[in-house]
Amino acid sequence: MWQCQKCGREFKKIDQDHYCGESNTIDEYITGQPIEVQPLLQKIRETIRAVAPDATEKISWQLPTFWQGENLIHFAAFKKHISIFPGDLTISPFEERLEGYKKARGTVQFPLSKPIDYELIADIARWRVSCVESKRKIQSNNQRSNQSSSKDKGGNKSNMSMDTSRMTRQVYEIPDYITTALDNSGLWESYRARPPYQRNDYIGWIQRGKRQETRQKRLDQMLNELQNGDAYMGMKYRAK
Repeated sequence: MWQCQKCGREFKKIDQDHYCGESNTIDEYITGQPIEVQPLLQKIRETIRAVAPDATEKISWQLPTFWQGENLIHFAAFKKHISIFPGDLTISPFEERLEGYKKARGTVQFPLSKPIDYELIADIARWRVSCVESKRKIQSNNQRSNQSSSKDKGGNKSNMSMDTSRMTRQVYEIPDYITTALDNSGLWESYRARPPYQRNDYIGWIQRGKRQETRQKRLDQMLNELQNGDAYMGMKYRAK
């Protein structure tokens, strides 16, 4: 194990790249970074601020963070890159634009050896704002729905009734053609039995199909997996 002499943390890899300072504000974080990186971090901060004017700046997990009811996006400097942490990007619309970047689930690395794509960062931050606002709208509608106690005879046929409080991704409403397919197949009970993230991911995945044939193929897969109960988007699944 290698131990950082500055912060005392231990890592398996020698000279593991990490942030070991303690900052109370984003200003403190930025001024604690190498002088040549500070303008880049400040530009990223301004870029996010421009598209998320209602967000609050804070330090969370020792990272500069924009907060709007939940963490919108973090950013941080490392030895050879700057990372942004917008959360789950597997269902985001940026697949093509992120080609060539090193990324993990919820993280994108912008190498310091290349110009920073601030427009891409702005669009990702703007997308995160839309996800949060969409979730808030659905939660608000759900509260009104519960207060009025107005349900269809077959139950609430939407995603508005599920708990979305822990989701960092966009929350999707169920379009009419999927509602009809669940009606005709008699699989509403199986659909509601799945965890909220699965229900939401199914709907988003189906709707992102660019062609009608693709959407229908994905819809058929969802219905088949709900009927059999042993798979989720091609992966093995066992209900708890």
